Amino acid sequence: MKFKCPKISHTSGCISCTCENPCSNVKYGRTVHLVLKDNLRLFNNPPRSSKEWKLEYNARTSAERSNKREKLDFKLEDDRHRSTKMWYCRLYHILMLQHLDAWDLPSEVTPQKLILDVA
Repeated sequence: MKFKCPKISHTSGCISCTCENPCSNVKYGRTVHLVLKDNLRLFNNPPRSSKEWKLEYNARTSAERSNKREKLDFKLEDDRHRSTKMWYCRLYHILMLQHLDAWDLPSEVTPQKLILDVA
């Protein structure tokens, strides 16, 4: 993408910069070239403030909240297991607890009442 000085005059077919203090020695003013591939944070796909961007951003923040819950709240990395079997067993239990938290059950509802309601 190319951006030119906004105070360029095109009078009588002659291009000239009308700044009080010219921004460049070139007759058409300063030109800034932006390479979109170099800075994906500024020029991303999908564009910011679009529906696609909001969906992608919500998915990303949801994953980060889940990782924070596993690592900090349930202290996943605090245990010193040597075997991967114990590590995965602990991770599985943490994921089950996260799932139960997502249900957000009221405190007066007991699991027995839930089973009787379903049956």
